Amino acid sequence: MFYFIKRYLIPLICILLTAPLCGQSTFEFVKEKKQVKIPFELISNLIVIPVKVNGVELSFLLDTGVKETILFNVSKVDSLTLNNAKTFTVKGANDIKVTAIKSENNLVEIKGLKSFNHNIYVAFNQSSNLSSYLGEEIHGILGYHFFKDFIIELSYRSELMRVYRKGRYKKKWKRYEVVDLTFTRGKPYIWAELGGDRQKFLLDTGMSDGLWKFKEDILSTANYGYYEDYLGMSVSGEILGKRSKIEELIFANEIFHDVKISYPYEGTLPEELKGVTDRSGSLGGELLKRFTVVFDYGKSKMYLKRNANIDDPFYYNKSGIVLRQDGEAVFENENSDLLKHIKDQNFISFVDLSYLLNPEFIIDNVREGSPASLVGVLKDDVLLEVNGVKTYRYTLKKINALFYGEDNTLVRFKLERNGKILDKKFFLKSPLKKSTLN
Repeated sequence: MFYFIKRYLIPLICILLTAPLCGQSTFEFVKEKKQVKIPFELISNLIVIPVKVNGVELSFLLDTGVKETILFNVSKVDSLTLNNAKTFTVKGANDIKVTAIKSENNLVEIKGLKSFNHNIYVAFNQSSNLSSYLGEEIHGILGYHFFKDFIIELSYRSELMRVYRKGRYKKKWKRYEVVDLTFTRGKPYIWAELGGDRQKFLLDTGMSDGLWKFKEDILSTANYGYYEDYLGMSVSGEILGKRSKIEELIFANEIFHDVKISYPYEGTLPEELKGVTDRSGSLGGELLKRFTVVFDYGKSKMYLKRNANIDDPFYYNKSGIVLRQDGEAVFENENSDLLKHIKDQNFISFVDLSYLLNPEFIIDNVREGSPASLVGVLKDDVLLEVNGVKTYRYTLKKINALFYGEDNTLVRFKLERNGKILDKKFFLKSPLKKSTLN
């Protein structure tokens, strides 16, 4: 299991919270086939699929938590043209302005599927590079306009997506658990039971965590304890909150115990999420990956079948470290020049701005009081070796996996700090411990 939530996607999504659903951006099968099989990569519980935009190969997150198709990191894309582009500015929390672009009449292709006249939003003023925290190049997000046109089956275990035409029904789905979906502005909501209380959650494949809840369960935090952490990022700054667990969650007729949960501090949330009363929170990838999931937006249904992950324990990062994978230095787009070009030509062309991640791993954050913090690991240290193995032999995904091992597992680092080589070692330790007094 991996620590990653939609912390670097929040500023993009907040731009479009008030945007209306569009009539364009419809996908269709290229040939007369009953289904298309599309392999995906599961990274930190997030689904990454190959997508072509106007002929350029890109990688997108598949995200039920967004309506519109979003493109970001555009300065790192080689030779991409977006059509019929218009700029607009959205004011975020604390009057922070975010420049965005709406581009129309684009061709979006996914293996065996096409969308003509597709609307794409491009968001600027993004200070965080999502790719650095996943260790894979990510260019955008694909959401409602993909799910609405098909029946989508996601096999998390085999990392395979099957896309069916609307109206299809496989006999095997009769054996699956049926969950009703309700929709608000293109986003699906489900009901789950926490501590005997039935509650409404946004169903969000684009969130790595299992649960976010806006209102803290004080009994659970008293029972398990909690630790304060950096949960995410919005246009107005960091989202902070508490991490804890809840004793029991009932979802899709399955009972889960000792489930990870995060409680964001309301004062650090973007304005659009403050005082939310229509739902309790969000349910994401760490729970969904325990099932094969079928989405049928047309019938407002979801079908789930438990897989071999169903009884996996819910672990937190036991090192206290957040890593990022840095790439080569990249010059940012000069927004003033770009916007002038849009006004003159009514299209955007990003040319010869190639981008490649180098296998260099940087300590991005160290949780106070964590095992790594107590032995002197610091933010911005460069990680050279893990357990005697040079880091260029690792992927970011494999290094992160080491932080979720059993308690008292020894981890040895070789670090570089200001030109000096340092050796550090620590033992993994869970940041939470359930009370034995109950």
